[in-house]
Amino acid sequence: MRRALLVAIALLAAPAANAETCKLTPKEVVTRFLHEFYIEKKVRSSFEKWVDPGYIQHNPYAQTGREAAIQFLSKFVEDNPGQKTDIRHIIADGNMVAAHSHGWQESGTPEQRRGFAVVDMFRVEGCKVMEHWDVIQPVPEAAANTNTMF
Repeated sequence: MRRALLVAIALLAAPAANAETCKLTPKEVVTRFLHEFYIEKKVRSSFEKWVDPGYIQHNPYAQTGREAAIQFLSKFVEDNPGQKTDIRHIIADGNMVAAHSHGWQESGTPEQRRGFAVVDMFRVEGCKVMEHWDVIQPVPEAAANTNTMF
């Protein structure tokens, strides 16, 4: 009887003991991930720390999965040492987080130096990014208004 009681207690406690306890909000997870990835350019460590192995990618030009993202983005960072990113806004609604950024090349063509406005959207569970969407728009030479894209 005592053994059965111990097994029952162990089974009930197992999910809680094995579940990852995340004390960060989804916005904090994405903020830390993007800082390590975009600003520090630590592709592998940022993805291994903050992104789930089963990461779902919605960009039609990129493969799904954490390792595929690491491979693709490591090469991009290596091939573009002058790439800079300024994260302008991070907003959250529950487990969905959106980041609005300006990305550009320090040198290159005028278009590369003007760069792109980027919105990355993430679904976060626990302390892991589970899913990603993005929208990218080039910064034009001239705008129809004076509001800027950022």
